Order: sequence, then structure tokens, then C-alpha cells
Amino acid sequence: MKTFITIQGVLDTGTLVRGSRMRWSLAAHDICFTNALHAAFFALGKCVPVVRGAGVHQPAMDFCVERLCSGDWVHIFPEGRVNVEKEHIRFKWGVGRLISESAARGRPPLVLPVWHEGMDHVLPNTEPYRLRARNHVYLCVGEPIALHPLLDRLKSTNASEEETRRVITERIQEELWRLRDKAHALVRRATGRLLEETTAIPNGKQHNTPTPEPTPKECLEKEKEL
Repeated sequence: MKTFITIQGVLDTGTLVRGSRMRWSLAAHDICFTNALHAAFFALGKCVPVVRGAGVHQPAMDFCVERLCSGDWVHIFPEGRVNVEKEHIRFKWGVGRLISESAARGRPPLVLPVWHEGMDHVLPNTEPYRLRARNHVYLCVGEPIALHPLLDRLKSTNASEEETRRVITERIQEELWRLRDKAHALVRRATGRLLEETTAIPNGKQHNTPTPEPTPKECLEKEKEL
């Protein structure tokens, strides 16, 4: 649902209707594939059932490596779970495996970081899990992450598979945190506040606390009102 509202929500119709150009996405098997109906629905949406806690070597990850080596688009949420509290969560090392093994096979993927804000207002992670209209989602698309120098250095130093996965994942996490700061600046400029920033006042209501910042030139803002 998140990828449909955010990423797919800003794509052109030609991409949306061509199955060969649509993304593959990892999806939790214990949430999205719990019965035949759900499994069929998410499979048609090119979702791959991943078993959380089963490690970086499992069929879902093997399949995604093959897709990347074929030049397909694989969309992932690197935290590996829903970040309800918006904490600093270490990214899963499976991210590094997807990149390192694809590169080892001669097909290093293009890594494009994306950060979005506002989905928790549109589709709260609390029951009854219903879409809420007249809210905004802010999408910040960064520049492709240059990983070739890092991959070359890891190869020249004979880094182990585990070290390679860790270093690549940490690099991507650093870039996404930078993109997060840019996304927050865009939201502040557009709304005068971060979406979760409110200040309580004596009568029990809340009001926004404006903290404007300039728009980063490197960041592309995509805003869609639902």
C-alpha cells in the first residue's frame, strides 16, 4: 500500500500499466501472505514474501538478486519493519547483500534513495486501518548513490562477505539520513512545521510550531494530495 500511494503515485501511466517495468518489493510473509486471497493479491502486485528473522540467505533474497541481475527494479524498506516511533533503526544487512552479489555478477544496481513523510497521517498504523483523505504525502527523491568506489575498495582489500554487506548497508543508511534531513526541510518550508511537530497549549488543543528552512536544491519534491 505504501509503495502504491508514494512511489507509484507519482509514476506515469505507461509505467504503471506495463508489468515488465513495475517494481518488485519485499513483503512480510506473516502479514501479506497469510491466506490464499492475500497471497494472490500481493503476488499480482509483484511482492516477494520475505521471512523476517531468517537472515540474508533465504529464497526471497535470492530471487531479488536474480531480479537485479536481470535489470529489474527492486523496491525495499531497509529497516525491515514498520518504524512506528520513527526511531533510528539499523538497516538490515540484506540491503548490502543485494548490492554486493549483483555487483559480483557484473550487474551493480542503480541505488536511488527515496524518503517520504506523511504516510502515517494518510494510513495510520492503528485500527481500523482506513485511508484518511485530505492529507499530504511529501516525497523526496535523492541522487543515485555512487557505490562503485566503495565496491572497488572492498574488493581490493579482500573484505569478507559479512564485512562487505555491513559497509555497503552503512553507507546507504548514511545517505538516507541525509536525505531525511532534506525531506524535513521541504516539509517545514511547505507547512511551517514537521508533520509530527505540535506544541500543547493550556486549553488542551495544539498548534503548529513553524521552523522554516530553505529548500535543498539537490532534492526533488513530489507532493500529492490524497
